[in-house]
Amino acid sequence: MKIPSKKIIQFLNGNIKKHVITNEILNIADIKDNSENVEKDDIFIAFKGSRFDGHDYIISAFNKGASLIIAQDEEKIPNIDSLQYIIVEDIKKAAADLTHKLYDISLDDFKILGVTGTNGKSTTVSLVHHILQKLDKNSTLISTVGIKINDELIDEPYNTTPSILELAKILKKSKENNIEFINIEVSSHAIDQRRIQGFKYDIISYTNITRDHLDYHKDFEEYKNIKLSLMNYLKDEGTIIINLDRLNKEDFLKSGKEIITYGFDKNADFVIDNYEQTLQQMKFTITTKENKSFEIRSPMIGKFNVYNITNAFVIATLFGLAPEEIIYSIFTFKGVPGRFQIVPGSKSLGFFAVIDFAHTPDALNEVLKTASSITEGRIITVFGAGGNADKGKRKLMGQVVSEHSDVIVLTNDDPKDEDPDQIIEDVSKGIDQDKHFIVIPDRETAIDTALRFANKGDIVIIAGRGHEKYQLFANGKKVKFNDYEVTKKLIDKIKRSSGR
Repeated sequence: MKIPSKKIIQFLNGNIKKHVITNEILNIADIKDNSENVEKDDIFIAFKGSRFDGHDYIISAFNKGASLIIAQDEEKIPNIDSLQYIIVEDIKKAAADLTHKLYDISLDDFKILGVTGTNGKSTTVSLVHHILQKLDKNSTLISTVGIKINDELIDEPYNTTPSILELAKILKKSKENNIEFINIEVSSHAIDQRRIQGFKYDIISYTNITRDHLDYHKDFEEYKNIKLSLMNYLKDEGTIIINLDRLNKEDFLKSGKEIITYGFDKNADFVIDNYEQTLQQMKFTITTKENKSFEIRSPMIGKFNVYNITNAFVIATLFGLAPEEIIYSIFTFKGVPGRFQIVPGSKSLGFFAVIDFAHTPDALNEVLKTASSITEGRIITVFGAGGNADKGKRKLMGQVVSEHSDVIVLTNDDPKDEDPDQIIEDVSKGIDQDKHFIVIPDRETAIDTALRFANKGDIVIIAGRGHEKYQLFANGKKVKFNDYEVTKKLIDKIKRSSGR
């Protein structure tokens, strides 16, 4: 597209420190923040990250044909006569303003949901997206498990919340597809790094806030405060939803926004009661503050999913959907891959194998308590801890698994750049050594061993990696490995060898 350079300057009005643009008309193909992807006539935005500084790649972007550079550090602008650039005060704001203007995006074109918290985000946003789809509403899902525009999977992201430029492109594509609802999972990293710069939410829902990512955040208080700061991104008439059983309402009053609560707590606006479950399904009631009660049935199980479903129910009612239609849509939702996902075939062997993403002490506690409530057999847990992550939670994870498991198989998760043996040692410090406990570093062998340990009525929980498709090792090495696929393959092998 051809755009007057004055127009670009107007888009960044109030944020410009200096500009050097000689062309009255700029040819703009796209906007990029990775110099390797730059093509002729792209704008290159020189973000400074934790590992790389985009300013160091300005020459590379220029040599590839970038028509304009947006930067923040003038001292790092190379001395090239024909280089056109703009120096800004706030490069994150500049990126959001520029992409939204060039892509002709208005946040008022959408109803936008943001779900944050330590656990439950993916299931909640995925269920809301499912409800909207079932009721013929055009919806976009932005989640750890996938980015979808209606039913079309357009990406499987590396980060829970994509970058400023990626989000802008998703909004652009959403607008082109007449999307009305945007449902986005928001991580603490995304808030702190301002990946959501320029976003304004109609609804922000908080699932819970428990220990996580203390490798990135200096302590729990900082992590919590960053999560709470998402409230600053609400639209003027926006609404906050919180789980009253897990969060303190006082923490949210400073927002000055409407706060809607749910939980088993009788003081909640949406009260959960009459919770029953089997291994196949669960049911419970939700009673509104108007004293209207609705019975919910779902093939998902676990108290954590009661919260996720109730959260989605509240969100869907705020989106103006009829409760009766919401209830039917909930019943048809089978869950998210890698979230208490039962592996078919295990039942014929007399036990159940379950894949779950639980990788924090709180999440492991909830998953293992759910397993305990639905079996009279043993709980056999396969788990590890990720590398380049919060080391302090490893012992706590070991303690939780010890408390709720009969047999423990400790293995590798994603060691990344850390020593796998050291990670295993850190976790084992929390494990009761009197438990039936074995260390098997190779994850596939560990899963196979646990499955062969299992007797009739047992549950094998394979925790930590959920939907993830690759195991990550040092120096960026990626090995294809999906817990569900590997477990299914091993179960089929056991069935063949036993003649079942």
